[in-house]
Amino acid sequence: MAQIILSSDVYKSTELKRNDGGTYSCQPSNDNIGPVPTLFSHHGIFLLEPNSYLFYLKAIKKAKDLSPCSRALLKYYQFLEDEKLDWNYFPPIKRLKPTYQFRSYLLKSIKLGELAHSTANAYMNHVKNFYMWTIHERYLKVQNEQEAPFKLEFIQIQNQGMLAHLRPTFSVQTSDLRIKVPRDSDSNRIRPLSPLSRDSLELLISFLPKASKELRLQILLSIDCGLRIEEACTLTLHALKAATPVAESRHRFEMILCPQVTGVQTKYGKRRRVEISIDLLETLREYQVSERRLKRANKLQTKIDQLYNDSQVLDHKTVEILKHSERFEPLFISQQGNPATSKSTESRWVELRSEIQKMDDSFTHRFHDLRATYGTYRLSDLLDAGLSPTECIGLIMGWMGHKDESTTWKYIRYLKRKEVFKIKCGILDSIMHDALGGADE
Repeated sequence: MAQIILSSDVYKSTELKRNDGGTYSCQPSNDNIGPVPTLFSHHGIFLLEPNSYLFYLKAIKKAKDLSPCSRALLKYYQFLEDEKLDWNYFPPIKRLKPTYQFRSYLLKSIKLGELAHSTANAYMNHVKNFYMWTIHERYLKVQNEQEAPFKLEFIQIQNQGMLAHLRPTFSVQTSDLRIKVPRDSDSNRIRPLSPLSRDSLELLISFLPKASKELRLQILLSIDCGLRIEEACTLTLHALKAATPVAESRHRFEMILCPQVTGVQTKYGKRRRVEISIDLLETLREYQVSERRLKRANKLQTKIDQLYNDSQVLDHKTVEILKHSERFEPLFISQQGNPATSKSTESRWVELRSEIQKMDDSFTHRFHDLRATYGTYRLSDLLDAGLSPTECIGLIMGWMGHKDESTTWKYIRYLKRKEVFKIKCGILDSIMHDALGGADE
């Protein structure tokens, strides 16, 4: 079966050197682009075309994360091996082409509940882009339409933005390989919006003393500010220092999240402002100068100092992380002196959830559900304060960093269906007060 091996550092430029024995070797010279996922067949053969495409994405397109694309290509090449198909053979009959057979395979996986619609569509899209590149680079030569791996199409998308009245629809290039993703959040084929109920929130808060100080604060950041797990983990001292009070409230501040400005890793690298309660902000600033954190920060500083030690050889990824930490000091650091990651936080969350499930086995929430909790409760408060749905959507959309209005409207529709959230009080503020009071050590 085809497999992926993550290579060590890859260099765009190399030098051919003559060795003493008359042999030659290729040595890296400069332009280190870091590790690149590499596909091999079940016989251990290097797969030239997909690997060249991954190198192109990393070296030319400057892709930060190749894992979604590499997983899709791995799935595709494993399918080709299982079905004994060639990646570049396209008979005139549509149903015999490997791309359409792969699409049928994904649709069967969806029906069996083994794959989500969105994941299958993402796989298909990466495969389409791979073939577009191979045609452009002449790895795959298409003489006529019958030999094409798929058919390109243009579809009309309804404009949901603020200027929809000027341009009701816009065209998007796609292919007939696409897999439609259900938009109904009630569909059992996709995971619906799943915020924590008041009882679940109180249960979670009661278990927070059993979690580490870092996980506690990251959980509260997601509940109080709507931060994604990556944003909560990469919160920096720059972001805390730059927090400014909201003019209309004495109890709320705003922080800037932006990779370039405050070092916080946001989705798509977007810059946005998020609100934070003064109680949580003060708690974070107290943690910033705590002995527990300062010991960890000293270990991180020791590792940063090693960047300038010629005898110390560090891989590309470690160098990038340390250089970023030198510019933007992270708030959360592990016991080993490493900046916190979403992967480690997710592991700690799963451990905490397992403890909670011993008391209530219905508590199956993901960390991301904490963000949905912020969105629903905060929206409920804004509506109860008398703001119109349009005004509420604008505020929540900005705070949560939604790319499309339709994402934020899900919260409005959810509240209309769930009477449990129509409570005439600032739920988040009361929960945060209880949590911070109960989390003191």
